[in-house]
Amino acid sequence: MDRTWISIGLVVSVVAAFGLYHWVGNYAAGPFEAAKLSSRFPEKSLDYSLGDLQNLAAKADLRKFYVVPLLFPLDLFVMLALAGSMGAAIWYWFGALGPGWALLALVPLIYLVSDLAEDGLLAWMLQPGNASQTTITTLKTLTLIKLGSVIASAILTVVAFGLYLCRALSGNLS
Repeated sequence: MDRTWISIGLVVSVVAAFGLYHWVGNYAAGPFEAAKLSSRFPEKSLDYSLGDLQNLAAKADLRKFYVVPLLFPLDLFVMLALAGSMGAAIWYWFGALGPGWALLALVPLIYLVSDLAEDGLLAWMLQPGNASQTTITTLKTLTLIKLGSVIASAILTVVAFGLYLCRALSGNLS
């Protein structure tokens, strides 16, 4: 298989992963809006309090929906798709520059591990009585790592693709 087709497949997989991310976000919006809460606020923001999380935990139907199917399995599928597609793309496109560059593909792994830890902790914290100020601080730290690493992964993917395109158009690919 030639490099062009591999790159097309990588672009399609990254775009599909971000499409899945968008779909899951839209799927979650309705139940949160009905409860007059910002959709998935513990995963997208650092601007909430222990009381906000306890308020979410007190809404049994929303809490159950948030944990299953939203966090597990839907968000798990999203994180696997995003980390997998961006990791493969970074590895392939930066790897053409040399093996050391391919190590940048570990950045999506940081995203995957932090998002999985965040979801697990959040699912546990949403059980009544499990949330505390200490666990909120830990959750927000995981969220910060997750957001930073997914943004870094997206930037690395775009840069790697841009460098690949420049090399391909100039005929410098081996």
